[in-house]
Amino acid sequence: MKKLLYLFLLMIAASGCHKAIYDMNRGELKIAKKDTYQVEYITDIPAGAKAKMYYIGAKNVQYYEEEYIGKFDKTYTIKSGKAIKFTVDAKLPKTTPELSVRTMVKVDGEVVTDQTQSGTNVNFSFQFKLP
Repeated sequence: MKKLLYLFLLMIAASGCHKAIYDMNRGELKIAKKDTYQVEYITDIPAGAKAKMYYIGAKNVQYYEEEYIGKFDKTYTIKSGKAIKFTVDAKLPKTTPELSVRTMVKVDGEVVTDQTQSGTNVNFSFQFKLP
């Protein structure tokens, strides 16, 4: 009987959480090989929310934003053969209707990924390698 009570309490606690996770590694992109590529990171963090972001910039510089708010749109020229990673972790307030985070990555203007996530905890992670 005790086990059922614990299970019931665990279910109640878990029902109050809504976590959205997107984690993908596409490997090497199947695009024409060039010396450099324009990699664009785009995300929009809704009002009332903050996000932690990690991304790779030019010359393989790693950037980390601790409490980003609002629209994010950065473009970097990155050399061929580099591994690219873009992560967004956001805590969204509970609202009706639910808030969402839309995240895109483009290479030379072509969309590589476009994801929209909703819930209270949004975790987006996308990796690939330039040819």
